[in-house]
Amino acid sequence: MLIRNIFIFLILIYSASSFPKYRTVADTNIPDLEEIGGDFEGDIFLTPTTIFRGIGKREPSARWPNGIVPYEISSDYDGYDRAKIISAMRRLERIVSLDPISASYCIRFQPKSADDKYFISIRNGSGCSSYVGRVNEGGQRVTLQMKSYCVDREATVMHEFMHALGFWHEQSRPDRDDYITIDFNNVQSGKEHNFNKYSFEVTDTLNLPYDYNSVMHYSKTAFSMNGRPTIITKDPDVWIGQRNSLSATDIEEIRKYYDCT
Repeated sequence: MLIRNIFIFLILIYSASSFPKYRTVADTNIPDLEEIGGDFEGDIFLTPTTIFRGIGKREPSARWPNGIVPYEISSDYDGYDRAKIISAMRRLERIVSLDPISASYCIRFQPKSADDKYFISIRNGSGCSSYVGRVNEGGQRVTLQMKSYCVDREATVMHEFMHALGFWHEQSRPDRDDYITIDFNNVQSGKEHNFNKYSFEVTDTLNLPYDYNSVMHYSKTAFSMNGRPTIITKDPDVWIGQRNSLSATDIEEIRKYYDCT
């Protein structure tokens, strides 16, 4: 385990130095991406049956076969935004890869072909949002608002791609009450559903620990009506809601979900 953790650390360092730098954006001036889209849990699209079927980690069809995710990118994006989106794809591939030097990838994003019935369609729109897992023939939408941090912030792009790969938000885990408390007194009216907790029948924790540092975790003031915390961590010293990179547990989660370990 020590060797694997060291390897993951080296991959993160390698990845950080291998891609173009993003424009600097102050974290304190950026609203939570989950609050922009106005969809289920802010940045999650639902199919008509998803809310009843519980599509997510437990559903085998949510996985992309062989970890290959065909994609198309709207021509609305200029060269800069398009390059940032593709750069985020490549970094996610390399971070998750067990051996990026030999290009042995666990997850691979590739341009769609005429034969691909399932693919993600990356388009401009309001905010940042995605379906969870593989759900729709004919292209399922991933919305990344152009000329915004939805594109400009690499970890935000990877957050949406993790939804597309089949992952819910971290605080939706069935065991979340052991780690956080939701203060509904501070939640905006009508936004309570954003803090749903899913059962083990819907989501699979993959026997991995709760991860405060996950790129899929809400911030402490997500959907707050008064600036006060909506999520109170049982460990008062941790910070949640980072959008800097995938955590070590995020990486392990993708590997286990796609059987790359």
